[in-house]
Amino acid sequence: MDGPDGPAAPYKLRCIMERQEGAVAQVKMRAGQEVTQAILVGADRLPYFTGVVIDAPDVDRGCRTKIEVQVNGDVKRLWENWSSGLHRVTCYGDVTRDLARFCRFKEINMANEAA
Repeated sequence: MDGPDGPAAPYKLRCIMERQEGAVAQVKMRAGQEVTQAILVGADRLPYFTGVVIDAPDVDRGCRTKIEVQVNGDVKRLWENWSSGLHRVTCYGDVTRDLARFCRFKEINMANEAA
């Protein structure tokens, strides 16, 4: 989570919950850490939001890696704009400037779901 030169995040290797087979990493993300979450939809849309990790619960249902995030922006707007499922890419830090540069280059519509 902190890049190749940073410390390793605590993790467990677990089976995929829905099938009880395969292997997936369950990562314990740091509370208090700023994050950016995004998902590429098709080839031309990237909804995202930023926030701070409140907790990384270890609950034995659903996705293995879970975080609770205090959203930067309007939580109601985030829920109104939410689309394309739950499986988002999460990066430590606010990486929106880098995402914007990439999206301009690839002609991808980037939209803050919490704005």
